[in-house]
Amino acid sequence: MLKTLFESFVAAFSMYSKLPMPQISWNDKNMRYSFVFFPFVGIVIALILAALLAVCNYYYFSPALFSAFAVLMTVLITGGIHLDGYCDTIDALNSHKDREEKLRILKDPNVGAFALIYTAALLLVQFAAWYEIFLTQHLLFIVFISFFLSRSIGAMVVVAFPCARTTGLASIFADYASKKALRIILAVFILFCACAMVYINVIAAIFALLFVMISFLWFYRMMKREFGGITGDLAGFYIVICETGILTIAAVLGGILP
Repeated sequence: MLKTLFESFVAAFSMYSKLPMPQISWNDKNMRYSFVFFPFVGIVIALILAALLAVCNYYYFSPALFSAFAVLMTVLITGGIHLDGYCDTIDALNSHKDREEKLRILKDPNVGAFALIYTAALLLVQFAAWYEIFLTQHLLFIVFISFFLSRSIGAMVVVAFPCARTTGLASIFADYASKKALRIILAVFILFCACAMVYINVIAAIFALLFVMISFLWFYRMMKREFGGITGDLAGFYIVICETGILTIAAVLGGILP
C-alpha cells in the first residue's frame, strides 16, 4: 500500500510539476489515487515562494524583483501546464465557433492572438498583486493556501464531472481514479482551506471564498454550455483564474485592512 501511495505521489508530481521525480511505471494502481497528491504541488509552490520572500526581505531586494521572480517561479515549478490550459481556453472561447471546433482548438498546440493578449494582461495583474503583497504581507498565507485550494478544486471537477473527450490527460486520470474516495478526500481538503483562511483573517476569507464560489459557478456553466464537459485544459484554466483572483483580493485588502 505504501508503495502504491508513493508511486501515486510521484505520478502526480511528475505530471503537474517540473520537480525532479524518480522514474516509475504508470499503472491503474498508482494512478488511482494520484489526484490526492495533486494539491500538494501547491504546497511546494507556497514553500518556495516563502523562501524567495525571506531572501528578498533579508537582502532588502525591491518589491519589483520579488514580484518578477514570484510570477516566474509559479511558471517554472508547474512547467506552465495550467497557463497552457488558460491560453487554450481563451483561444477557444474567443473563436465563437461550435462546440466541436472549440474542443479542437483546446488540442491545438498553436497560440492565438487572444491567448497572447489575455496572458500578458494576466501576468501583469499577477505582477502588480505580488508587488502589493510584498509591501503588506499580513494576508500572504491566504495567497499560499490558494495554491492548495485551487488544485483541490481542479482535481474535484475532473473526478466529479463528465469529461468532454474520451482522450486527453483529464480523461485518462479520471478513468483510473477511485472517484468516490477522491471526492471525499478533496472535499475535506477544500473545507480545510476555507477554515484556514477564516482563521487567518475573517474578512479577507469571506471575500476570497465568495470569489471562489461565484467564479466556480460561472466556470461550471461556461464549461457545460461551451464544451459539454471537463478537460485538462479547462481545469488548468480555472486553477489560474482561482489563484489570480485570490492573489488580487489579498493584494487589495492587504492595503485596506489593518
